[in-house]
Amino acid sequence: MRRRAKRDLMTLVGLVVIVASVVGVNGYLRRAGLREHYERMRAVVEAKHRGEGVALIEWNELHQVQGRRVTGAIFPDSLKEKDGRLVNIVGFMSPIDQFRNVSEFMLLPVPLVCYFCDAPPMRDIIEVKLREPANMINEPVLIGGRLQLHEGPRPLFFYTIEDALWNEAVYDDEATEQITEQQHRLHLIEGFDELRRGPGMMDEPEEELLPGYTPPETLEDEEE
Repeated sequence: MRRRAKRDLMTLVGLVVIVASVVGVNGYLRRAGLREHYERMRAVVEAKHRGEGVALIEWNELHQVQGRRVTGAIFPDSLKEKDGRLVNIVGFMSPIDQFRNVSEFMLLPVPLVCYFCDAPPMRDIIEVKLREPANMINEPVLIGGRLQLHEGPRPLFFYTIEDALWNEAVYDDEATEQITEQQHRLHLIEGFDELRRGPGMMDEPEEELLPGYTPPETLEDEEE
């Protein structure tokens, strides 16, 4: 009797393991299929903005970041070069603690229902601080703003995009300031002041003709 009960128990355990395995595999395949679906959605929006001439950060570049919250992040040189600069990226909005008319949220490569139920890797999370509040949407969104990398141990996020625009591109400020020397500044200011005061103040001296040079005849000369 004991042997039969033991055998029945082992059979039941085996069935539970099989069912759990099937459910787990189905769940994994479903999540994998959903991820591919959302990545295709994001790729369409990325292609649209690139076609408009917008330079985008690739999520693959962020996937090169190493580290954990406890130890901090190790950023690749290509990302360090963007620190403090204006950038654009397409992703999915996920709430932090605001759910409508938000001014701060997480941006992810694929959607997330609950951060604490299924937390993504730190390298896949960008904190976004909007210039003006916006509503959460389910579709991929373009975010443009100034990228800030957070180095050191225990950061809340590895990176933040600050003063961000929602569904609007920003353009990097690579242009350098034109610097004019002081003597040329004074020359320009004085010269244009003379011009503004009217004709006669800066009459150009008559050009001295070089030897052998004859000025072209005017219409008046031809009529005479």
